[in-house]
Amino acid sequence: MVKMPEDILVKLKKNISPQLKACFVSAVIVGLIAHMYKITNWLPNWDSLVFRYDSQNMIAMGRWFLPVVCAPSSFYDLPWLTGLLSVIFHALGAVCICKIFRVEKTATAVMIGAAVITFPTVTSVLMYNYVADGYAVAFLLSCLAAMFITNKKPNYIASVICIALSAGIYQAYITVTVMLLLCHLILESISKEVSASKLLIKTVKFLSTGIFGVALYFGIMTAMLKITGTELLEYQGIDNAGSFTGINVIESLYTVKNSFETYFFDFSKGFNVFCALNCVIFAITIVLYVIDIIKNKTSIAKLLLLLVYVALLPIGASILAFINSSVDYHNLMKMGFFVFYLFMILQYERSDVKMPRLNSVKAWTILGAVILLVFNNVIIANVSYHKLNMAYEKSYGTLIRIVDRIEQTDGAEKCDSILVVGHLDNSKAYSVNLPPDMTGTTDGYILRADDEIVGQSVLCSAINDYCGKNYSFLAGEAKDALLEQIDLDNLQVWPAANSIFTMDNVIVILLGTEV
Repeated sequence: MVKMPEDILVKLKKNISPQLKACFVSAVIVGLIAHMYKITNWLPNWDSLVFRYDSQNMIAMGRWFLPVVCAPSSFYDLPWLTGLLSVIFHALGAVCICKIFRVEKTATAVMIGAAVITFPTVTSVLMYNYVADGYAVAFLLSCLAAMFITNKKPNYIASVICIALSAGIYQAYITVTVMLLLCHLILESISKEVSASKLLIKTVKFLSTGIFGVALYFGIMTAMLKITGTELLEYQGIDNAGSFTGINVIESLYTVKNSFETYFFDFSKGFNVFCALNCVIFAITIVLYVIDIIKNKTSIAKLLLLLVYVALLPIGASILAFINSSVDYHNLMKMGFFVFYLFMILQYERSDVKMPRLNSVKAWTILGAVILLVFNNVIIANVSYHKLNMAYEKSYGTLIRIVDRIEQTDGAEKCDSILVVGHLDNSKAYSVNLPPDMTGTTDGYILRADDEIVGQSVLCSAINDYCGKNYSFLAGEAKDALLEQIDLDNLQVWPAANSIFTMDNVIVILLGTEV
């Protein structure tokens, strides 16, 4: 018998626990508070100027599933729709986290939802709004992968598929699955119910599932590359990822250590609230788990496993460093770092009926720390959006001046191509260290230098979109040939009078002398 829609809704309402509902609602409401500035305004960064409308065909970067998940919301950069979908998908991911750890307290669920949606990586993702909903789906899939494998009746096949699809959107989200599973194993190692042998068996199953998931990802990627006749780009070591060549364990471990320390404890520019809060949260977490270990009289075997799992946490959070030790581990790749906060939040679930006063102090301490963390992350998000707003306005003003100069240049009306040489001063930075280092925003210009690796010219795209032009940008051999004819030593860079001129029916824009 076919059920009516309202019957299905009633069934869903009965089967979804109040804690899961609270987590979702918390994530959506706090998410709108944190990110409304971005999703209700057009605040593009450099990539947004190029990908205002783009099919997201990034097979050459190994992201073969990205165009599939971005297609439903169209390939336009739509701040409100894409931003709202991103918030919803992250909220659903938070719900999966509650399911993984069998959250029973509403307060815990609310804290998880709020902490997930305000985590700085989510803010960085929204800086690249044209792809934000796709990356949010990658986060959801990575959480689903961990949820399927940690269920009372594990579904290994579903987990393998989710791992492959998540990596097919953005490879960095595999760290979320790894970190959630490590967190699960750490909690199990402290628990009295699970023996060391069962814990070891579970570890092997988790590892095997992960290997099969990554293998499926590489298998599909290889097939897609052959079908489309595409080669992997030399970007973040992706071209060598499948062959696992050039792995340097020592350098990779240094990258792991550096990523962890600079993210959580970067006081190089003086005192800051973010890192100070991290020191407090890590201290609270360590104390609470040491108490649990002592109280539960954890066996030597389980204690050894626990030490291994804890040692693996920084590695799990930056595991892509072992594919390419020189990888630029920027904020977009650090969603797995959220799990370090999850340890403290989950302690809210653990209580001792024999010590009600101590439980009360513990609960208020955790709640207070999470409130401060979430509030500070909301501030970080809004400061980031404010800086992007200012960078956009400054860049737009410069763009108009450049186009005005082009229209006054002799012979420009006959040109249909642009050669951009160099870059504007203060346009190379793609992040602002607030801290943390917020990828996707800048204090400088968003009119960046041409990037031939990914085949884009930010300035050319901006001129075409904002000023109604239809220029193509010169690259490769044609660019090199024309550059040989230009005497850069006798020219001045923008905004000098001779910084824009024509040559061979090409408009040459000299932004800097660095070719």
